[in-house]
Amino acid sequence: MDERRWEDLNIDCMVNILGRVGMESLLLDVPFVCKSWYRASLNPSCWERLIFPDIKSSYLELAENWVDYPLLQRFVHQYQIDESHFSTTAFIKFVVNRSKGHATALRLPPYASETDLKYVSDVCGDLKGVGLPADLV
Repeated sequence: MDERRWEDLNIDCMVNILGRVGMESLLLDVPFVCKSWYRASLNPSCWERLIFPDIKSSYLELAENWVDYPLLQRFVHQYQIDESHFSTTAFIKFVVNRSKGHATALRLPPYASETDLKYVSDVCGDLKGVGLPADLV
């Protein structure tokens, strides 16, 4: 029996699929499956929708810094980042830069700052929809 392999899947099909899995999986799961998934995850088309995961407001009241966010903790661990050199702004820039300026939809996380919003607006000229945290509105 002839088995099909992921590496043989057309890259456009793979990018179409990966563009729908959500930011958390695209950052923390997909790139670590195999080389073909990693390469496909670098395609800017996967990053047209920059929807940062929603964090419940009751949880936000307890959070004092980035360490309190499981997504950011896992990101730091998965990418082996020195915690003393990590910031939420660096994380947002990392994600935005994956789109190479082609993002069309954006929902910033609750920990985003005005500086982050300015960076995104400077880099992503194709935005059609934007969701902002209440304190940035």
